[in-house]
Amino acid sequence: MKLCFSYKYILLLLFGVGVLGGVMVRGQVEGPRSPSMPTIAPRRTAPAVLREAQAESSFVDASEAYELAGGADDFLAARADLVSAASDFLEVDLDRMTLTLYEAGEPVTTLTVLSKGRDGSWWETPTGEYRALSKVTNLYSSIGDVWMPWSVQFYGNFLIHGWPYYDDGTPVPEGYSGGCVRLSSEDAERVFRFAERGMPIVVFDGESVTSVLPELTPFREDIGVPSLTARAAYVTDLDTGEVVLDRGSTDVLPIASLTKLMTTTVASEVMYLGRSVVIAADMLTDTVQSYPLTVGARYRLFDLLYPALMQSSNGAARALRSFFDEERFVREMNAKAVSLAMDDTTFSDLSGVDGGNVSTLRDMAKLSRYIMEKRGFLFSIARGEEYRVFEDNAFFGLRNYNEFVDDPRLVGVKNGESRAAGQTLLTVWRLRDASGYERTLMMGVLGSADREADVENILAWLEEGFGLQ
Repeated sequence: MKLCFSYKYILLLLFGVGVLGGVMVRGQVEGPRSPSMPTIAPRRTAPAVLREAQAESSFVDASEAYELAGGADDFLAARADLVSAASDFLEVDLDRMTLTLYEAGEPVTTLTVLSKGRDGSWWETPTGEYRALSKVTNLYSSIGDVWMPWSVQFYGNFLIHGWPYYDDGTPVPEGYSGGCVRLSSEDAERVFRFAERGMPIVVFDGESVTSVLPELTPFREDIGVPSLTARAAYVTDLDTGEVVLDRGSTDVLPIASLTKLMTTTVASEVMYLGRSVVIAADMLTDTVQSYPLTVGARYRLFDLLYPALMQSSNGAARALRSFFDEERFVREMNAKAVSLAMDDTTFSDLSGVDGGNVSTLRDMAKLSRYIMEKRGFLFSIARGEEYRVFEDNAFFGLRNYNEFVDDPRLVGVKNGESRAAGQTLLTVWRLRDASGYERTLMMGVLGSADREADVENILAWLEEGFGLQ
């Protein structure tokens, strides 16, 4: 049972558009929402850095360079900024299961979080830097068929709220959760009274703090660099933040269909994936359509993740925004990038067709780490794994256009290609080093003439030079 996919209800109440897709909304709302209120807090400072590389060559000596890959460390830095500015804000620690109220930069109350989205599920509670968007004294979810008292929305489907109960007043059992931050109703009321619209909310997971593993050391000093066609290439350990290869990782370049990693991430967080959508003609206007969707066909949003990620279907990507206009959905994508400290990333459409979809490989590493930790099913779908969340869907058995999907070491993958971007490829691998430690490595190339050969050369270089297999 999902109890917390409620953003549509809030949108209805806020904008007064009546019934959206047949969802019934009941509840009391405290005041109007300002249409100019940002979805996510603006980034105040640059991401935290432990040590900055100053190497001349593309190879970065592991003893000199570490960069955080967008984990809890960034959010801890955001908290430090808020404390320094003597701000009022909320901090949610999903590892310790606590919610702390800060007044003028000082912690005043720490409350117990009773429930969150199950780790690894497609309703897992997202981390990031957000703001309080709306406050509803008693929000009704027609999907969960429950009331959620003292609800504070901070992003998409996700809220902070009290203990849900049915129409007859019976509280829901403890095991039921749709991914929201659940408190006791007494504590939720306290948060509700404290939170103002626009108040920063920092949500992080202490388990995401950069882990400690032995540094990767090359077998010899003259290891050189792999032969690559790519304009930019980057290899980083997502667990430790260690940078192994860096060629133009901060260059802002078009990313083509790597865009769809953010499209599917946002779709999974701001919409209930069990809803269905009818394919409309305006979803199929791109010249390139890798999967032949048919106007008038009906699909669940969850099912459309398959052609979007496995065949980079532009039509499926556009259909995923279904209940939003495209401009607003793109705003959500850019806001999510801000929340993950992807400071050099801009999205201009949902599919990556537009050359205005730009990022850096360092930013894409942050997105990769977030997907690994909070939306791992997206990488699994990109590899072709069949999730039977509902029932069989029309896209099971779909041919996969991503490279390396038959390699058991591959964890995540997404490719792209456009006139502006050339070939692009993002991959995540689990490789073992010579000491037997398992490493989770993101390898990405942008502006490549042969993305598959480039990544193959990087893999061979890592095996020969570092013993990674």
